[in-house]
Amino acid sequence: MKTFRVGLIYFQEAFSKDLQYNLSCLKNIINSDGEEVEIVSEHIPISEYNMDMKCDYDLVLDRASHYFKLALSQFMMYAHQGTRIVNNPLSFHYFIDRKDMGYYIAHQLGVNVPPTYVLPTCKTPHFKSEDFTHHQHFDWEKIIEEVGFPCFLKPANGRGARNVHHCKNRMELMTAYEQSESEIMTLQSKVDSPHEWQIRCICLGKEILVCKYIFRDYDQSEYLVEEDFLSPESRQSIIDQTKVINRCMGYEMNSVEFFLDQEGVPWAIDFNNPIPDGRLEALGEHWYRQYQKATVQLILDAAYDQQPSNFIPEEINEYAKIAQMDCSKEEKFRLSLEKANLYYDR
Repeated sequence: MKTFRVGLIYFQEAFSKDLQYNLSCLKNIINSDGEEVEIVSEHIPISEYNMDMKCDYDLVLDRASHYFKLALSQFMMYAHQGTRIVNNPLSFHYFIDRKDMGYYIAHQLGVNVPPTYVLPTCKTPHFKSEDFTHHQHFDWEKIIEEVGFPCFLKPANGRGARNVHHCKNRMELMTAYEQSESEIMTLQSKVDSPHEWQIRCICLGKEILVCKYIFRDYDQSEYLVEEDFLSPESRQSIIDQTKVINRCMGYEMNSVEFFLDQEGVPWAIDFNNPIPDGRLEALGEHWYRQYQKATVQLILDAAYDQQPSNFIPEEINEYAKIAQMDCSKEEKFRLSLEKANLYYDR
């Protein structure tokens, strides 16, 4: 009998404690080679390590390296040895701090992204006065004409709705930009939606949970349980765009947010969230259970296939080649979705 070892990093997160319990309740499975496999999991012990360190795990589920920095290089070393890391640490840590790059990649592949600008930092404490000879004045008139009001000014490396400004006029925009100081900011059109709710897709492996979601400040957001709140066309468009977003950035665990416009067209507004919110009090019982189930299934699928893992997700380059093609955005999206479905349909 083989053992499939799962390493978890979460510290005191209740979601992962429940996940570890659910994994301990699993019966042995038969893998693709006909072998019996036992799945065992543990929290990865924290210790020093040298350059001969070997990974003891077949899969690592990473829900903490964004604030426990020692794990970042450790998991990169694991990935270098061929261990499957969810999410791959290079994708995780590059894109989580570069939402501007995420917007660009998705837009280039035909995903619906609202008009977006990336703004140089307002304050440049490390520059000398002569360095500004290369800076050009902003064409605020052009930017405002394209983006319009209301709009959102938000950090390119923002997480948890930090320093997000809802600007309704030029004065509010200028004030918010002044307050951003040395952060790179993105300026994005607000989708004109007839709904107070939006859509959040919680993604684990091949599972995409499409949730009706109301964002509220101060951790008061709400996930609603409602099956038929979307037309079949809007739902399929959301799922297809989510597939392309996840695969072009190498994510196996992510959340993706959309607004519907007045015509019911979904627009992706936030999608660099490689550790989706796992709090029971936020998700509610229904979505919490679905999230747990999808995470267990991701691990079961990995134990069944036990495919070798790449150090860098190789499909990232393949999506870049699609983006470089001399064809319409619609054709690029079609090709990207066709490629993404090779992962989701297998």
